[in-house]
Amino acid sequence: MRVASSGVCHSDIHLLRSELLPVQEGFILGHEVSGWVEEIGPGVTNPYGLAPGDPVVVSWILPCGKCRYCATGRENYCAVSYSRMPGIIGVNGGHADYLSVPEVGVIPLRKGVDVHLAAPISCAYGTAYSALKSADASPSQSIVIIGTGGVGSSAVQLASAMGMYPIVAVDVVANKLEKVKGLGASHVVSASTGDASSLIKEVLPEGADVVYETKPNPDLQLAQDVVSRAGTIVVTGLGSQGSSFNVPTNLFVNKGLRIVGNLGYRPRVDIPELVTMVASGRLDPSRLVTHQYEPERIAEAYSNLEKGLHLRAIVNWN
Repeated sequence: MRVASSGVCHSDIHLLRSELLPVQEGFILGHEVSGWVEEIGPGVTNPYGLAPGDPVVVSWILPCGKCRYCATGRENYCAVSYSRMPGIIGVNGGHADYLSVPEVGVIPLRKGVDVHLAAPISCAYGTAYSALKSADASPSQSIVIIGTGGVGSSAVQLASAMGMYPIVAVDVVANKLEKVKGLGASHVVSASTGDASSLIKEVLPEGADVVYETKPNPDLQLAQDVVSRAGTIVVTGLGSQGSSFNVPTNLFVNKGLRIVGNLGYRPRVDIPELVTMVASGRLDPSRLVTHQYEPERIAEAYSNLEKGLHLRAIVNWN
């Protein structure tokens, strides 16, 4: 495929620092990718009837479709996919003009979806959407979202689209908090200027039904303090190798907590649903993507990511 855009994700920084797994020299990063079909290889079954020039988004999860995890709707935990994730392991990613990818990872975009702005569907939106599903999030429930990077900001927009309320967003960067108000956050809390727990409890005295910890290095310290009784904490930040968090057993049992880990999403279920939500106007990627870069500025893009300047940034290749 010919790459339109690729996302600038904090997971890439983990990879660049070898905090997740060793990366071979010459390996191409970029796991959040959109573009156009360029050529269809021999033996491809092409279930969507794609043709050269069709706009698509690429999943970084490439399930086998045959194992017990795939057969029971948990294809994001397929063992085969763990060894072939575009831009992460085994398959070169989309920080390039062109990308070859197994057909199971290619999902068509609907008419009217901007192909360049569609890249976040395959990571930021996908991860947040699957996490909210795993937490059994539903309309009228309250939610606290810790961290307003690409995934956290996507979660704000998705929670709003789902009818959750209140939606409390927490971060240490003031300009990001201001931006997520436009994505649907009913309340924002700065963790750098005061006691975040007390400020959240002013809005939610009994705590939140769902707390979504999106930070790259989750610690659950704030999450376990502001979750309600019988509430759910969902975690998607991968952390570093060997990192961990602690939850007091008494708190865990007495509150009846659920702590859910969630990796990625189900590409053949969640991604088409998200494409439809974007096409229908329920999700607006143009409000999530705050920065766009040309390829020669990619180092600057990652520098700005670490400074907290983006909600989501993309690199436009074609």
